[in-house]
Amino acid sequence: MATSRLAPAPGTLLVAPATEDDDPVFARAVILIVDREPNGITAGLVLNRPSGHIAETSARALLFIPDLKAQAFWGGPMGSDPAILAHFSASHGLEWFHLAKRQERPFPLANVGVIAVAEHPEPFEGRILHARLYVGLCVWGAGQLESEVESGAWDVTQAAVDHLFRPDTATLWPDLQPSTREE
Repeated sequence: MATSRLAPAPGTLLVAPATEDDDPVFARAVILIVDREPNGITAGLVLNRPSGHIAETSARALLFIPDLKAQAFWGGPMGSDPAILAHFSASHGLEWFHLAKRQERPFPLANVGVIAVAEHPEPFEGRILHARLYVGLCVWGAGQLESEVESGAWDVTQAAVDHLFRPDTATLWPDLQPSTREE
């Protein structure tokens, strides 16, 4: 099957091709693009790299994800701040800002957003349907990700909530290979 010509943007997934299996960092990775700044800097979270449990990673995350045994995930090689990817029952009244400049950012998917664990939990109470804790993220400079996609380093496909919060992330990458994915 032909590789997708979808542009990487918030709400899309980057799927590492099988030809990149020797990459020690991104082999078999599936990355959700969560933000694209006006200057072209793009950020994403690796969805399929479990890295321990919430209780071992961020006690404050328990305000948003009360299950001590819930899996935490490695979000990427940049930074070590914990963040929560959440699916909300409704997002009205919730805002996501790029903190350095207080620029309002779009949600990557309808009713899906990122919560910094330092946020006050009250606005989110009763709204979180699914949530996952991530530590670190992936960041590309302006034009860098487009160049990687053009060179075949990533297949781009549309994300769905089911991709983000599936119980078994081990099958996410094979399920999203172009040969197994419904076009």
